[in-house]
Amino acid sequence: MNRGTLWIVLLSVCALGIAGCGGSGHKKGITVTLSTAPTTLVVGATGMVAATTNDPAGVTWSCTPAVACGAFSFNPPGSASLATSTFTAPPAIPVGGQVTIMATSLTDSAVSSAPANITITATAVATANFVFYASGEDLNGTYSVAGVVAITTDGNNTIIGGEQDYNDGNGITSPQPEGDFISSGSLVFAGDGSGNAILTLITNNMAVGASGTETFALSYANLNHALIAQFDGSATSSGSFDLQSSVATPVSASFSFVDIGADNTGAPVSDGGVLTLDSSSTITGFFDTNDAGVPVLDTAIPAGVVAGPTDSLGRGNVVGGLAGAVSINYYVVGLEVLRTINVDAADTGVGSAYGQGATPAFSPASIGTSVFSVGNGAGLYGVAGQLTTDGSANVTGGTGDENEFVLDGATPAEGATPLTGTYALAANGYGSINFTSENLNSVATFGVYAVDPTLNVLDPNSPLDGGNGGALIAEMDSLVGIGALIQQTDPTLGDVAPIITFGAQGVPTAGGSGVEFDFVGEGTMAGGVFAGAGALSDPAGTFTETAEGGEFNATFGGTFTDDGTGVGRSTSAPLTVSATNGTDFTAVPVTVTAYEANGSQLFWIETDEIGFFNGSIQANTFAVPAVKKATKPKK
Repeated sequence: MNRGTLWIVLLSVCALGIAGCGGSGHKKGITVTLSTAPTTLVVGATGMVAATTNDPAGVTWSCTPAVACGAFSFNPPGSASLATSTFTAPPAIPVGGQVTIMATSLTDSAVSSAPANITITATAVATANFVFYASGEDLNGTYSVAGVVAITTDGNNTIIGGEQDYNDGNGITSPQPEGDFISSGSLVFAGDGSGNAILTLITNNMAVGASGTETFALSYANLNHALIAQFDGSATSSGSFDLQSSVATPVSASFSFVDIGADNTGAPVSDGGVLTLDSSSTITGFFDTNDAGVPVLDTAIPAGVVAGPTDSLGRGNVVGGLAGAVSINYYVVGLEVLRTINVDAADTGVGSAYGQGATPAFSPASIGTSVFSVGNGAGLYGVAGQLTTDGSANVTGGTGDENEFVLDGATPAEGATPLTGTYALAANGYGSINFTSENLNSVATFGVYAVDPTLNVLDPNSPLDGGNGGALIAEMDSLVGIGALIQQTDPTLGDVAPIITFGAQGVPTAGGSGVEFDFVGEGTMAGGVFAGAGALSDPAGTFTETAEGGEFNATFGGTFTDDGTGVGRSTSAPLTVSATNGTDFTAVPVTVTAYEANGSQLFWIETDEIGFFNGSIQANTFAVPAVKKATKPKK
């Protein structure tokens, strides 16, 4: 199948600037002179522009570089002689610090004014930037979104700007190379002392969200990190929302990466690999691709892929393609963490790249006792488990739970027999795990891509809770999904943090809909007793029984019990998911298994026949002990 792949590479963006703001052109007697233009604008601000011309049709306005200016920089896009148009500055300072505008005759496109440079400066308002990304389902199928927002730090949490890329590969792709501009919005907390919040983003792209306005549900684990799900009826998804600690393009660095999406037929696709960025911005490395269950392994990154600088919000894009992908954009979270998105019009995908440390020096001994989670809503399955190795080449034990979706019911495989198999990991962090046991249904092979052992792959701004980091994972067999492997340092259920943040993505089998649902929330888990509140995005109405398919006041409850095997596996039967929406109420009991890496990180998976979900549970240091039912935030 033809498809695009997604991972991280970077694009050099150069801003052209030519001094002067007045001039004239002469052809057929037509002249155009720029008469009004600002010389400096703050990011996202507006200024008036005007031109003098004897062309009765007037002029059209243009701006360069295209990556900074956007399709809606001028309103109106053309004007009569001496009539004004409003120019909107880009949301980020472009490379070079300025944009160039020009007026061109509508009658004769060869006649233009002299170009005028406008210097773009930073806002004086104190802000914190957060990078977000998510994957899920919109009305057209699989979709991806990634972006960055600037939020005021004055306590009002006002969105004063940002940029994003949205792509479903099936009719909705943010205009390229500039993407969508985020002009405003809000972040409103629930008001009950929890970290549950609603993020509203107002963009200049009427095709996304509700006529350009997107709504996300957030559940903060700490001040710098939240789980996120789109929640506006136009799409449902799961992802992460993280403080941006740097906007600089990394140089002389090595990364592991994974991504998930869909090809040009709508079939699920995943990628994973390792890459090195040298001091001349050249990218080299190797990657694996799984397109609809047909893996292609150990492919070299093609020659000519080059990285370049970012704008002031940490956004960049690609020079050079990879395995059919034409355009990749990325957002810098920090020097060792990047979010990536494929913005080809015919395919889509989103993912992450994590640094491997100053000098990668991995070996099979880098993978020891670990927990893992892999899955994909579009791929209709999830898997979670724990494994042990001999530090050399063999998977010597462990257990796992896997659940595959089919329209007449899911097919769970609960952890009952030890995992066995072989594995390999090269010095550059590129490796694989091959299972020989058959207790995980179709699960056979993982691509493994090791990360800096000091990195927390679930929360990149937080330290590890003991032990080392782990690896990114992409399934390389008949199933298509991505996930992570984390070293296990504490399997004791009683050591789990008493206040937690949780999230998951899944598909119910009820009615054979196969429509994704997502939820985020926070609560308590002392002694295994789980009680939480959050937001449930449920387009099929499996839980809410409404056409709206979403509820801010979802509740979750159950009791986890250690299975007694000593591997950090605990089960909850049932765990009840409830949602109220007007007069509708549904309480759905589901069977869930959790695997504990440490007291701050667990993976969990639904293991019954009515559907599946998989996701993570993380320690929460943001909230006061959560109540069982959250107060509905103001929208």
